[in-house]
Amino acid sequence: MTSNQQNELESRLLAVLKELERQEQVSTNYPPHVLQFADEMKQIHEYVELAGEYGLAYESLVATIESHPFVLTGKAAISLLEIGLLLGFKTDRKEDRHFDRRQNSRQV
Repeated sequence: MTSNQQNELESRLLAVLKELERQEQVSTNYPPHVLQFADEMKQIHEYVELAGEYGLAYESLVATIESHPFVLTGKAAISLLEIGLLLGFKTDRKEDRHFDRRQNSRQV
């Protein structure tokens, strides 16, 4: 991956994350047995900004958005689509294997 691609991924991930962070009211939908809203947002920031783990950050964003009633702008939704296209996968979950284009992936 080129540094330009890395910059694009980081920029898009942080933009989507910022949209989620502005929806703090969604935190009331987090059950007590999962990582709470603020901690989850912090963790995703760390994946992006400290560790450079863009795939893990993307997968966490997707899982979070699927699990909670967040609302995204069209721009953020397109950013998520673009990230998925660049990375070549949705998540590592079994039900998402058919979206996986990575060479090392275990296709169904």
